[in-house]
Parts: sequence; C-alpha cells; structure tokens
Amino acid sequence: MIVCSCNVLTKTRVIAAAETLGRDNPGRAVTPGRILKELGVKAQCAVCFSLIRTIVASAGVMITCPEPIATDAEDDTADAAE
Repeated sequence: MIVCSCNVLTKTRVIAAAETLGRDNPGRAVTPGRILKELGVKAQCAVCFSLIRTIVASAGVMITCPEPIATDAEDDTADAAE
C-alpha cells in the first residue's frame, strides 16, 4: 500500500522507519516528519501525515503529539541549541 504518493513510500517502509526511530530513541517522539527524514525524503504536500500517524499507531509504535500539517522533519541543530 502506498502511504505517500509524493515520495512513493509504502506502509511497510513507514512502519519499519517508525520502529527504528522508536527503538533507537525511546524517549523521543516518533512523528511523521522524523519518519520521512529517517527514510531520506522530505514532506512535500504533507497530506500523508494523518495516515502515517494512524498506520504507526496501529502498528503499536508510540507516536505523540501531532505536528502542524505542513511541518517538515525537525532540524537536529535546534536540539543542540536547547
């Protein structure tokens, strides 16, 4: 099943990336933006974000607070400033 038509991402790839993020950084939120970044792509239209949240939650991966609809992946330099 294609989850993101802009980047041609499948449900399987999205779940695998979410599981990797959850395992590697257990205290950090798994968000659609971080999932896309893990997959090496950028959000374009961001319509897939709500579907990604639903799929990841159904797979049992902890996903927290929804991002604003047009938010792209986080910038790692912002974490360093905090």
